[in-house]
Amino acid sequence: METLTGKREELDERGARVVADAIAGLLEAQPFVVLGVVGGRSVSGIYHRLAALDLSWPRIHVFLADERLVPITSDESNWKLVRADLLVRPLETGAMPAANAHAFEFDASKPDAGVSRYTKALAAVGGRFDIAVLSAGEDGHCASLFPNHPSVADEGEHFIVVEGSPKPPPRRISASRRLLERTRVGLMCFYGEDKRAALGRFRDPALDVQGCPSKVVTKLERGYLLTDLV
Repeated sequence: METLTGKREELDERGARVVADAIAGLLEAQPFVVLGVVGGRSVSGIYHRLAALDLSWPRIHVFLADERLVPITSDESNWKLVRADLLVRPLETGAMPAANAHAFEFDASKPDAGVSRYTKALAAVGGRFDIAVLSAGEDGHCASLFPNHPSVADEGEHFIVVEGSPKPPPRRISASRRLLERTRVGLMCFYGEDKRAALGRFRDPALDVQGCPSKVVTKLERGYLLTDLV
């Protein structure tokens, strides 16, 4: 794992370049790339920079690493944030086909809320993330995998329903730990003073992924830790 430190603006630029270079490199050997993403302030700067680049958008598929069980039009939706920060420009210019932007559509009529349908969509493009852009929560969680919680212990291979989330709302869907561990290239962002304790947990050798889910980035072929904390 490589650690990148500095000012946030600089780290956003470097993080976007890591993702862009990884996309270009992978596309030399495969027809498309699957990008797994989260929403939120920590990753918005990276997304803004990626959106401005001349990427091979027709060959990029975007999936969520986690989502709240709300309509995609809700202000609580991670997809709404991702679309605004990353996808508006490539979608509206036609650079990215709409079919490549894979929102999770919450289906309240289904016991699994629509997880099996989302898993099927991911399976159609290889069943894994090639690249993931993730951020750590104040407790060290990532996606919707929480420390010492059934979510991080779940042995599911793809997406899972998360019940009783310690952070509201209580019901979510998430990429499973196993799915994240199959990712080739991953970024994990620890930005801001409120993430200092989480960074301490990440660096604590006594904690494993169960105790600090953001450590999943250490399991990847290429993992990057981005932090403005020194």
